[in-house]
Amino acid sequence: MTLKGRLQKVEEALDANKKFLLWLDHAKAVGGFVSYWERELKGPLVPFKWLGDEEAYFLWRLVNDVNIAILNDAQTNHDLRRVLHCALDGVLRQITQPDESGRLVPVLPAPEVTKLVGEFLYGQFKTIFEEALSLAGAIDELSQTYLGGEDLLFVDTRRELVEQISQLRTTAQLLPPLAAWLNLEPLMMEGFVSGHPKVDTKATQMADFSRATALAQSGDGRQFKDALQQLSPELAVSS
Repeated sequence: MTLKGRLQKVEEALDANKKFLLWLDHAKAVGGFVSYWERELKGPLVPFKWLGDEEAYFLWRLVNDVNIAILNDAQTNHDLRRVLHCALDGVLRQITQPDESGRLVPVLPAPEVTKLVGEFLYGQFKTIFEEALSLAGAIDELSQTYLGGEDLLFVDTRRELVEQISQLRTTAQLLPPLAAWLNLEPLMMEGFVSGHPKVDTKATQMADFSRATALAQSGDGRQFKDALQQLSPELAVSS
């Protein structure tokens, strides 16, 4: 390819990315992610020409994949949090009793069955809580890396994620006494930002998934297998 041809290709890619950002601004102006797609699906779907650019299509996939994931997991996450909150509260009440002032104090030693159930439920909640915080941190990291700080999420999906984390924090605030009495590792409530291993791993997984999906749909088999290798070496070997 000549120098002129390479420059033209770079200019086309830059133009496609600008058009993607204009699309994102337009889509967010509608309101929420659901509102935007409800409106779009009512009329004829006309593909954007800039989706033919590999990087612009990847960004479009990334935005849609992340927002859809938040909405798809919302009800399950709320239900799990409620179940664990009630169960952990029940365990807490079994290993404590109110003192003269009404403050809950531990009843030692805790019954063995109650201790085992408490350890299991605490571990399950810890996993869910850290996953949610890692997801939020990963979305912020991806927003900074690929969109220069522009939020990947729409107003409704951002609100949903904030609500989920707020509810999880409410449950988490009940648990320090339980962790201390059962000699469990305290919950980490802060620090899930870019640079945290779980945040960085989550961000990489999300980006690799969207890139692999974009390449699969673009018909580039070699690049798809390379992206799949990044996402999961086992999947790449089996393919």
